[in-house]
Amino acid sequence: MAGLKATIFKTAKAFGLFHLSRLLMRRRLMILCFHGVALEDEATFRPMLFMREALFRQRLETIKAHRFPVLPLPQALSELRAGRLAPNTVAITIDDGFFNALSRAAPLLKAHDLPATLYLTSYYVQKGTPIFRLVVQYMFWKSQVASLEPWIEPWSPEQTVSLGDEAARDALTWKIIEYGETQCDEDGRQAICQQLGKLLEVDYEQIVESRIMSLMTPDELPRIEQLGIDLQLHTHRHRLPIGDEETCRQEIRENRSFIFNALGERKNHLCYPSGEWSDALWSCLEAEGVESATTCEPGLNTARTPPLRLYRVLDQDDLSQIEFEAELFGFCELIRIVTGKRQRD
Repeated sequence: MAGLKATIFKTAKAFGLFHLSRLLMRRRLMILCFHGVALEDEATFRPMLFMREALFRQRLETIKAHRFPVLPLPQALSELRAGRLAPNTVAITIDDGFFNALSRAAPLLKAHDLPATLYLTSYYVQKGTPIFRLVVQYMFWKSQVASLEPWIEPWSPEQTVSLGDEAARDALTWKIIEYGETQCDEDGRQAICQQLGKLLEVDYEQIVESRIMSLMTPDELPRIEQLGIDLQLHTHRHRLPIGDEETCRQEIRENRSFIFNALGERKNHLCYPSGEWSDALWSCLEAEGVESATTCEPGLNTARTPPLRLYRVLDQDDLSQIEFEAELFGFCELIRIVTGKRQRD
């Protein structure tokens, strides 16, 4: 199917349909989403989250080569609503705030003179430890150990687990994650990671030192803004539970307060954690002064797109260059509209 899609896109490009779709979609705003630029083997581990540096550079070069205007997200949204947006404008966003956003992404964006918005989730910035659930998954993926025997811990398996059995391995992975997230504080979760690293024969201390699964630190936040990256809201603990307004408001307030203490600026634009959203959240967001919220639903935005339901195009390591160009030129959006997969705003 992927091969067929690539063939269709290449044919469409050869017949000039990319340039036609660019013309037809010129009044729409593309919000492009990245997550992390790999420092080591993260792109192989999670291609949806991490991208090879060479590929990220290629994406930026493509945007520049075809002269797509790029604006910071708040400015792009303001000009979209006012009817002043330059044709085919792109806003680049980066989710979460991994250390590699500072060490890899920001310098490349700066070199290409491209602004971007980074949606920062603040809990792990505050704690300075690797993201627990992500690093547990990474160590199981990285391990060459054939099996694990039961050991004396409440998160231990009840019987021997073959790590070659994908279902059994995943079940144990999520048992450990659930225990750590519901029963432990951050020190307890770090103790689990240290012990698990020994059992899986994966060097957890090297993971900590390399920062491949870590976010930036508080003192690094001003540095990334100096490189042209505008920080915005992504909640404190990467959650915005639907139906729990008190928790939602607390997540936004803690996140905003943390960023304000680091930068002295109030932030009003938000990205839904994991793309999970509902219009039931809108009253909470409006009460907290949130001006816009981006989803993970693919599409381009018009002046009529609800500001708390903005479409984004997610880029990732396993997205081919021709697929990226099909999105960038609006050809995918044209197909979504024609086939009825994208509602009209």
